[in-house]
Amino acid sequence: MQKKWTKETVFEESKKYSSRSEFKRNKSGAFRVAYINGWLDEMVWLVHPVAKPVKWIKEAVFEESKKYSTTNDFNLKNASAYTVARKNGWLEEMTWLKRKYVVRGFWQLKENVFNESHKYNTIKEFREGCSTAYYSAKEKGWLEEMTWLKRANCKPVGYWKIKSNVFKESHNYKSRKDFCEGCYLAYIAAKRNGWLDEMDWLLKANRKEKGYWNVKANVFAEAQQYQYKSDFQRKSPSAYASARLHNWLSEIKFDPKVSKGDPRGPIHIVYVYIDEKNKYAYVGATNDIKRRDNEHRNHTNDAVYKYFQDKGVQVPKYKILLDGLTLVERQREERLQSLYYRDVLHYILINNINLTGDNVGSLGALIKKWTKKAVLREAEKYKTPTEFFTKSAGAYDAALKFKMMNKNTFPWFYSKRMPPRWWNVKEHVFEESQKYKTWNEFFQKSPAAHFSARKHKWENEMTWLSRDQAPQGYWQNEENVLEESKKYTTRTDFFKGCHAAYDYASKHNLWKRMPWIKTKTKVNGYWTKERIFEEGAKYSTKMEFKRNAPRAYSLATKNKWIDEMEWVESDVKPMGYWQNKQTVMEEARQYSSRVEFRWGSTSAYKSAISNGWIDETTWLKRPQNYNLKWTRENVFLESHKYMTRGAFKEGCSTAYQVARKKGWFDEMTWLKKKNKK
Repeated sequence: MQKKWTKETVFEESKKYSSRSEFKRNKSGAFRVAYINGWLDEMVWLVHPVAKPVKWIKEAVFEESKKYSTTNDFNLKNASAYTVARKNGWLEEMTWLKRKYVVRGFWQLKENVFNESHKYNTIKEFREGCSTAYYSAKEKGWLEEMTWLKRANCKPVGYWKIKSNVFKESHNYKSRKDFCEGCYLAYIAAKRNGWLDEMDWLLKANRKEKGYWNVKANVFAEAQQYQYKSDFQRKSPSAYASARLHNWLSEIKFDPKVSKGDPRGPIHIVYVYIDEKNKYAYVGATNDIKRRDNEHRNHTNDAVYKYFQDKGVQVPKYKILLDGLTLVERQREERLQSLYYRDVLHYILINNINLTGDNVGSLGALIKKWTKKAVLREAEKYKTPTEFFTKSAGAYDAALKFKMMNKNTFPWFYSKRMPPRWWNVKEHVFEESQKYKTWNEFFQKSPAAHFSARKHKWENEMTWLSRDQAPQGYWQNEENVLEESKKYTTRTDFFKGCHAAYDYASKHNLWKRMPWIKTKTKVNGYWTKERIFEEGAKYSTKMEFKRNAPRAYSLATKNKWIDEMEWVESDVKPMGYWQNKQTVMEEARQYSSRVEFRWGSTSAYKSAISNGWIDETTWLKRPQNYNLKWTRENVFLESHKYMTRGAFKEGCSTAYQVARKKGWFDEMTWLKKKNKK
C-alpha cells in the first residue's frame, strides 16, 4: 500500500538527505508532495546544485592538452577538456598528441598485458591507464599473478556501520562537502544514520535564511550581479522566482540578448569539406558552423560522416568559402559554389551521390523545372504511383500541381486507391466531399478525405455538408445513448454511426445493457488465402491494411502472402530518409505554413527543426502570434475575441496558458465557464 505523505513525515524523510536532487532521486513521492505544497524552501538543510562554470576556451584546452603525450591519456585524465577539443575539431591541431592504436587481439596475449601492467604501481592506476588491458587481465584471471600491483586499502565489510569509525574519518575534513568528496561511503553512512547533525565541526553550506528573497532590496542587489536576465534566472533561481512572483522583473534593467540564430541577419556562411585525393567535396551552408561540424563528424546518418568513414579516414577541417551572408544570399551562394565545385573544379559532390554512385540530388532539384511533357516522360519509367513518388518526388509534386494524377493522363498505374498525398490537395478533398450530404456520411464513406479536411481546417468552407449535431450534453445522458444504440446491430456500425454515443457507452461499459449489439467475429478458419487477398485488395498501403483488418493482415504477413500483393505498398520510409535535405525541402513545398507542415509530415518537420533547415523554408508562414509577447495587456485583448474559456483555449492556446498560469481568469468575466453536470 502506498504511503500517504503528511507534512511531518515528508520533513522527517527529507532530513536523511543533503541536497534536493538526492531527495528526489531516493524518495520521489515525498519530494513531489513537498514541491507541490511549496515546502522545499523551508528545508534549509537541502543544498541546491551549483552549476559548474564554463572554463574550456580554446587557449585553456590547448594548454591542458600539452600535459599529455597521447589522446588516450588526455581523454582519461581530463575528459571534459578532451570532449570540447573533439567537438570543435581541435584535436587535429594538437600535433604533440600521439594516437594510441593497437592491432585486433593485441590485448588477448598474456605477454602484452603483463608488459603494460609493469608501467603502473596499483591496480587502480592500471585500470585508469589502460582499461582494455586491465579488463582482459581481469577476465582471464591474470590479476592475481601481478604481485607488483598494490591493492587498494579496502575496509572490511561493515566497517562504516560502526559509529566511532565514521566519526574518526569525519575529523579529517572541514565541511560536509569535503567529507562527501573525500570518503563517500563514510558520509553516506553518517547521513543515513542521522549522525551528521552531531558533527558540529563540519561546516554546512551557506544558505539564506527563510524569507530572505521576499525582501525587494535583497533581490535587486542580487540581480545587479548579472548582465542578462537569463543569467539571473540560471545562477540565482530563488531570487529570480521571487522577483517574478512580486512582478519586480520589469523594474530591473538587463542588457538585451540578441539571438545568434536570427535568420534575417548577415550571420550565414557557406563551407566545404574536401577529399583532395579522390576529388570529392561537400558544399553546405549554415548559421551555426560548430553545430553542423559536430553533426558531420558524429552523426552516423550524415553524408560527410558516412563518406569519410567508408574511406577509413577522419573528417578533415572544413573550409569557409563565404561568410556574413543573409538568408537569401546564402541560398544563392550555396547553389553557385556547388556548381563551381562540380562543373568547374570537377569534384563529385558528396551530398549529391545516390546508391548507384551517380552525381544527382539536391543540386539538380534546385535548377530543374518540371514541364508537363517532362513529367509525362518521367512517369513512364514507373509502374505504380508510389514508385513514381518515391523515386522522383519532384516530378510527382509537379504532376499534382498540374492536376495530371488521373486515369486519362496516367492510365498504366492509376489504381482504385488514391496515390500518396492525394488528399493533401484541397481540390481533391472538396471534389470528394461534394458527393455527400452530411459530415457523418462523408466520414463513413471517405474517412481519409474527411481526416484531411479536419487536419487542414477546411471544414468551414464546406457549406454543402450539413451537421446533424445533438444539443450540448445530449450524449452524456445514458437513456439517449441506449436509444441511439438500438439503430445498430454491431459495435462497428455503432461506432461509425454515432461517435459520441459510442464513446459514452465504452467509457461507462454499457454493453451488458445492449444485448442487441453484437461483436463481429469471424469463425475459426474464416480467413482463407482467397478471402485475405479479397480483403487486401481494398487497401493501398500496409498500414491501412493492418489498421482496418488486423487479423487478415497478421495471417498475410505470417504466411508471406503480403509479398504477393504488389498493389499494397509499404508506407514506412527507409532509415535516414528524412535526413536528406532535398527530400525534406521537397516535402515542405507541399505546405503553406509551418503548422500545416508539422501536421502533414511530422517526421520531415522534426528533421527540418533538428538539422536547422526550418529557417530556409521562407515560403512557410509562421503562426499569426509567433513574435507576439504575451503581456497582460495583449492577453486581455486576445481574450475579448472569445465567448468561453474553451473557445479561448482552442483559438489561442499560448495566450490561454499564460492567463491560466498568472491566475487572470477570475478577472475575465466575459469568458463563460463550461457547465459541469
